[in-house]
Amino acid sequence: MAKIKEVYKEVEDEKENEVEDDSISMPKDDFIEEHVNLIKVLRSGDKKLLEAEAKKQAKELKEETGEESEDDE
Repeated sequence: MAKIKEVYKEVEDEKENEVEDDSISMPKDDFIEEHVNLIKVLRSGDKKLLEAEAKKQAKELKEETGEESEDDE
């Protein structure tokens, strides 16, 4: 009976580690770099920097979804 519980626990542990199909993952260093940059751009309020970041984010969104953002249509 103990062996069955071990196998069950292994299966449950594997299920917890599965990544869902609709999940997006990125390395922690990339996540931090992206957010440090976003915070800097947002706090600067500089129109050129904001527009450049908006274009970058729209491109990333299009690559992931295949859809244009409202401003790019």
